[in-house]
Amino acid sequence: MNGVDVHTHLAGDRFDPGIFAQGERLGIGTFLCSNIGAYIHHPDPDEVHAMNRSLVTELARYPDKLKGYCYVNPRGGRESLEDLRRCVEDHGMIGIKLWVATLADDPLVDPFLDYAAAHRLIVLTHAWRKTVGQLPHESTASHVARVAARHPDVRFVMAHLGGQPESALNAVRPHPNVAVDTSGTIIGRGEVALAVQRLGVQRVVFGSDLHHACLSANVGKVLGAGLDDDALAQVLGGTAATWLAQVTA
Repeated sequence: MNGVDVHTHLAGDRFDPGIFAQGERLGIGTFLCSNIGAYIHHPDPDEVHAMNRSLVTELARYPDKLKGYCYVNPRGGRESLEDLRRCVEDHGMIGIKLWVATLADDPLVDPFLDYAAAHRLIVLTHAWRKTVGQLPHESTASHVARVAARHPDVRFVMAHLGGQPESALNAVRPHPNVAVDTSGTIIGRGEVALAVQRLGVQRVVFGSDLHHACLSANVGKVLGAGLDDDALAQVLGGTAATWLAQVTA
C-alpha cells in the first residue's frame, strides 16, 4: 500500500529521511508536510516566508515522497497571499496550513480560502479544545464548522479530530467538505472508529503529526480501529491520493 500521511512537519528546517524507510515498512509512502518553525504563534510575513522557503528546499530534496502545505498567517494580508501563490504556482505545494495566528473563521482567512477553492488545495487547520491553556486564536471544531459553511467549495482537514472527538465530530458532521485526521496524543483506536462511524470512511484520513509523534503508534491505532480492508485502505491513503490528484497549480 502507498499510504499518505496528511499531517507532518519539518524538524527544525529538515525532514528526517529515516522516516521514509519506516514509512515503507508501514505502508506509508507519501508525507504531506508544513513548516511552523519554532512555534511562533504570530510570525510576521518575513518569518513565514523563511519557513516556507525551508520547506521548498526539502520538497526539492525528496520530490517523490514529500508534498508541501504553505504555512499561512492570514494577518499578513496581500504579502502572505503572494507567498501562497508562489508556493503553489512556482513550487508545487498542494495545500495550506492554518495554525494559531487567527481563528479559522476569521474573515482575514477568506482570500486564502478563495484561492484554495480555485486550486482545489487541501486546507489543514489545527483545531483543539482545551480545559486550560487555550490560546487566544486557537480554533475549535465550531470555528472550523463555521468557516466550512462559508466556504463549501474548500476541502478542509480538521487536525486531531478537533482535540475533543465526541463534540468535535458532531460540530463538523453537517459539513461534507470537512474531513478529520487521526493525529493527536489523545486519539486512539476508539476515536478513529468513532470518527468513521460518525462521518463515514471518506472523511477520515491518516495523520501522524510527525516529527512530534511516533509514526508506528499512529499507524497502529488505525490498524486497531476494527476497519475492514477497504475502509482501512481508504483512511490510510485512498482518499488523500484522490485529493492530491485534483490539486491544480
